Amino acid sequence: MKILICDEDEKYIEYLIEKIKSFPCDEELLFESYTETPGIARRIETENFDIAYLGAVIHGRNGFELGRMIHQHYPDCILFYVCEDYKYMHEVFRAYGFQMLLKTQEKLLASEFQRALTVYQKLHFHVLFHLEDETTHDFIPAEIVYIETTDETTTVITMGERYCGYFEKLKPLKQKLLEYHFFQMHPQYFVNMEHIELVRSGELVMDNGDCIPTSAMNREVIDDAIQSFMDRI
Repeated sequence: MKILICDEDEKYIEYLIEKIKSFPCDEELLFESYTETPGIARRIETENFDIAYLGAVIHGRNGFELGRMIHQHYPDCILFYVCEDYKYMHEVFRAYGFQMLLKTQEKLLASEFQRALTVYQKLHFHVLFHLEDETTHDFIPAEIVYIETTDETTTVITMGERYCGYFEKLKPLKQKLLEYHFFQMHPQYFVNMEHIELVRSGELVMDNGDCIPTSAMNREVIDDAIQSFMDRI
């Protein structure tokens, strides 16, 4: 996990790095820090960061503009703005801030890092699938349209491909994928609701063109799941 820190106070940067290193984390942490903004723009164009801690003002330069630039290149980067007081509160959220941190808020620094870590891990979760040719393939949940299972095999369907093979532990995997808007629409079909194009009586049309039957026995539960998903988007 790559962490960018940009603040004009070099001692605070050192303090922040040491504090973050002390937090519980099972990810490898790579830090890059700056006390001035010139030159960072070129770095941002070529280097992706997962979390950034930015001062509100960095030697007279606007830290919120830097945050907007990072967000433009890497929308998934989690942006923290480190401020001396609350006067920048509204600007933080206009500049895509995940959270504003006062330099005196040591407890909030710890809890918000854990919250950011949870978001990061959810964004970077991947699914290992064993193919029939004895190789493996990594999927991120968003690229899976649906998973089809039969007594003989498991098939992962994406927008353009069908992959046959198996998951080592399908049941706990399905439980995890519920967090990514998957739902058991039919005993045979575990569907990513992000890819539903059209809902018809007794079937779903997916955005890859496939039609998926829905279970007649669980129609009410399925309708509630789809409605709940639609209400969130």
